[in-house]
Amino acid sequence: MSEDPDKDLVDKLLKGRTMSVYALLLSSGEMGVRDVQRSLGFSSPSLALHHLAKLSELDLVTKDVDGVYSVTRTVRVGSLSLFIKFGTRLLPRFLFLGTLFSAMLVIYLLTFVSWPLTGGDIMFMAMSLIAILLSFNETRRIWLLKPF
Repeated sequence: MSEDPDKDLVDKLLKGRTMSVYALLLSSGEMGVRDVQRSLGFSSPSLALHHLAKLSELDLVTKDVDGVYSVTRTVRVGSLSLFIKFGTRLLPRFLFLGTLFSAMLVIYLLTFVSWPLTGGDIMFMAMSLIAILLSFNETRRIWLLKPF
């Protein structure tokens, strides 16, 4: 059990389609009921409204006078904890790690590699390639789990 009882409640209630609506609002910014319905393929606007009302009760979103909903508080629970908000997009955390390993390998190849290749050069390149492959494989797996 975590120290914050509010986070436990959010973790308990933020599942399924409600999580999808919240993730969509996180990545899109502001949306109306019909926009949510169309984006997630809900059968009716009332279903989207139900999930938006649930999010409002949890104080995660607010509704303005025009009926547009926006995120007021960001929480990282469930599968959302595997993503980082970058601008208006939610990106898997491992994407940044894979990018870092790729940049390290390119910089090493351009500045530090010596010809003929030494055992240290080969070992660094092999370990870098393994780290890059693992990071991008995890990125792909997490992207396929995306809740939005």
